[in-house]
Amino acid sequence: MQFGIEALGTLAAVCDEGTFAAAAARLHITTGAVSQRIAALERQVGHPVVARTQPAMATEIGHELLQLARQSLLLQQETAARLAQTLHAEDPAVRVTIAVNADSLSTWFRPVVQTIGAEGRWLLDLRIEDQDRTAHLLRSGAALAAVTTDPEPGAGCTVEQLGTMRYYPVCSPAIAPQPDEDLSAYLSSTPMLQFDSLDLLPKHFMDQFDVKTPPPAHFIPSNREYFDAVCLGLGWSVLPEGQLQAALETEDLVLLHPTARVDVDLYWQRWRLQSATLDRITDLVRRAATSSLHN
Repeated sequence: MQFGIEALGTLAAVCDEGTFAAAAARLHITTGAVSQRIAALERQVGHPVVARTQPAMATEIGHELLQLARQSLLLQQETAARLAQTLHAEDPAVRVTIAVNADSLSTWFRPVVQTIGAEGRWLLDLRIEDQDRTAHLLRSGAALAAVTTDPEPGAGCTVEQLGTMRYYPVCSPAIAPQPDEDLSAYLSSTPMLQFDSLDLLPKHFMDQFDVKTPPPAHFIPSNREYFDAVCLGLGWSVLPEGQLQAALETEDLVLLHPTARVDVDLYWQRWRLQSATLDRITDLVRRAATSSLHN
């Protein structure tokens, strides 16, 4: 069974944009043309490939085709870029979808973004997700590569260890425990901050002190505002090492324990493709991780 790049590109556009109308605007065609292409693809495979929800999403069968779509579009864009160089025409930018956690993006991953911007050869589509869940975006076809905590490569993917990201427990001096206060009691009674309800990093720290009753939690799914909220005394949390140095020096934050920390091993997974784009970005990620993460 063979699938045309036009149909695959339309599927990717619908899944990216969330509606047929938005996909049509991106592809510069009518909404009816998008519907016709998706319907033709569904007739070809004999199953629905897009769930008509708000937003529209790929079905289980659609996810299999979405993986093919991402890979095919990347290779097509790379070929177009090489042809443009040969013909001395304008070099079209290649779009690359990468799943990365917010803490990495705000710390050690920054040089990757900086270099990609300086080289000007790619358009980034960054999908921000918890490091425990980024691998799902890769396996579902939503991303071509991912920073993840999962050491097991998905089917058709490669994996390499990047290093260890280190987190420290901190709070504002305004809500710091008293010198003689039991830390376990403090942790179970003082509000904490989490990125969302699935953020387990504060729990991993509490487990070190046998905290049985979790405290009330504030949810702030934004890295910069999360950091600011800890500094403002909304609650305690664990923050990445790369964010802390200045705040500790100015005493905007204090450590809850002099030596306790949470270590998170990070991996880089990518599709096993002969792609100069993925090779170059992998090299940038590897270099950034080597210079900032712990071995």
